[in-house]
Amino acid sequence: MAPKVLIISSYSGSKTSVRPEAEMVLRLKQAGVHVDLMSAGDGPYADTFREHGIHIYPFRSRKKFSRQEIRYIRKTLQQGRYDVVHAFNNRVVPNTVLAAWDLPVRVVTYRGYTGHLVWYKPTAWLSHLNPQVSRITCVSEGVTRQVRRQLLFNRDKAVTIYKGHDPQWYSDVKPYTRKELGLPEDAFVVGCVANARPMKGIPYLIKASWHLGHHPNIHFMLIGKNMDSRRHTDLIARSPLRQHFHLPGFQRDVLNHLAACDVMVLPSIRGEGLSKVTIEAMSTGMPVIATDVGGNAELVLHKKTGWLVPRKSPEKIAEGIEYLHNNPQSAREMGQKGRQHIRENFHIDQTVQQMKDLYENLVP
Repeated sequence: MAPKVLIISSYSGSKTSVRPEAEMVLRLKQAGVHVDLMSAGDGPYADTFREHGIHIYPFRSRKKFSRQEIRYIRKTLQQGRYDVVHAFNNRVVPNTVLAAWDLPVRVVTYRGYTGHLVWYKPTAWLSHLNPQVSRITCVSEGVTRQVRRQLLFNRDKAVTIYKGHDPQWYSDVKPYTRKELGLPEDAFVVGCVANARPMKGIPYLIKASWHLGHHPNIHFMLIGKNMDSRRHTDLIARSPLRQHFHLPGFQRDVLNHLAACDVMVLPSIRGEGLSKVTIEAMSTGMPVIATDVGGNAELVLHKKTGWLVPRKSPEKIAEGIEYLHNNPQSAREMGQKGRQHIRENFHIDQTVQQMKDLYENLVP
């Protein structure tokens, strides 16, 4: 008999942002897994979930330790007689662990970030490192290695399952024209998409432009929240290409913006698990320049699918941009190989099969 699984997550963002995980849930259902959700009942996939017979328990996690949330999760597990509960939302992991205490249910957690989880913090033992947790599904090998270093016993319970995509999702993405974006027709566009937190390393990308002033057709499009911070604008003002920076802010049609770029740069300095925007860019056939942190090296194969550079290195980022600018044929080949790499190694069908196997192996 197929295991009965309750997945706790949040699917209240845009359809594009939640698609990989939501499509995984749908395909698990199609593969014969009895799966229900504890999630927002009004997200972009809510109706589709219900149409496929997936029950949704309305839920929005407010804080890591909540008696109310613990009681609600525990009651749901008991009444639904679930075999497995999989907490995808990091904030809800402690509540799930406590709610499942002494119940005949296997607890699985999800880890999509490198860092912060350390064995010497007591709170870690109330979440992912708790003995109650049977498996920790990690989004990349980079995350798995970091988690295993924190596990004092049974390190094999941290396993890698990529959050897969399907390149077909991006086949109908229509890039904006240079004219629509207010760019010269001959512009070589370097794109970056991020919620510009410190870990994203945006200053190092801006500083890379200081080494590219001899290429007057290079333009930079920085898409996302906080790209126009004071620190960023001060650095841009010092660039020889300062007139070539474009900061459109947060965009709901971000893929149409991204597809208009010639190369995407991910200058993160820490924390990356498996960059969704990198997979999206590669799925459209775009070469990517990324730093060698977290799971980036699993996506970007140096000089094959893109350009892998050391973190905090504006000079190396500039070197990659200049190479792709000067070698358009090589850039196209890298983009094609990148799409193939995603299709062969990060496809959602692989994710679904691995997740199904994990659930079935946990329940005799």
